[in-house]
Amino acid sequence: MADIDTIVLLDNLQFEHLNTADIFSVNADGQAGEAVVTVPYIIPYLDLLGARVIINNNYAASAMDIHARVKATKTTGMTTTTVTKTQNTEALAWTAIAGNAIIKESTEIDLTNIYSCTLHIDVAITEAGAHTGTEIIIEARKEATVEEWTVIQRFAVLSGKTAFKTDVASTAAAAQAVIAVANPTAGNLDHLGKRLFILDATPANSEIVWQTEVGADA
Repeated sequence: MADIDTIVLLDNLQFEHLNTADIFSVNADGQAGEAVVTVPYIIPYLDLLGARVIINNNYAASAMDIHARVKATKTTGMTTTTVTKTQNTEALAWTAIAGNAIIKESTEIDLTNIYSCTLHIDVAITEAGAHTGTEIIIEARKEATVEEWTVIQRFAVLSGKTAFKTDVASTAAAAQAVIAVANPTAGNLDHLGKRLFILDATPANSEIVWQTEVGADA
């Protein structure tokens, strides 16, 4: 059982979070109760030259502020015995996108001489309130030197989610799994087995975590 005024995570934190960091959750159980989503998307065509992701937060009538990130993993070589991969392509770092205001485009993901590429698209609600959805548009370049793009997929995420914000109460060190939170039950952190989003004062140090335990309110 977690200590009073704490929550416990499945994995240790990647980064230190001071009491200036915010935790975003949704007051519901299961996947429906998550304020953050990660969508994997496999680029389906070997002949594409490049790809980009557009985060459209002007998609629905009443959007909250969000943060979004896009990473890519690639298969760059194959032999009969080995597969060569890359895992450090970040086309969009964690970036703030205002509600009903901004459409944010990732940098181009180079698909030259790539056997396969999987995009990892993260979107988190980072404002307390009811979010009516964010549109994700995945485009591909059809010619290397022409600014023309083909939409290969588009979909909406986080529609109908109402986010709640809770403050980190005191410094949570990197590599620990316990976070001090004042009155976590009152802060809607008593719905276990779901992911939370920690928005750090340094956006690049924000992270997605999985909550396993909650302590009682003081």
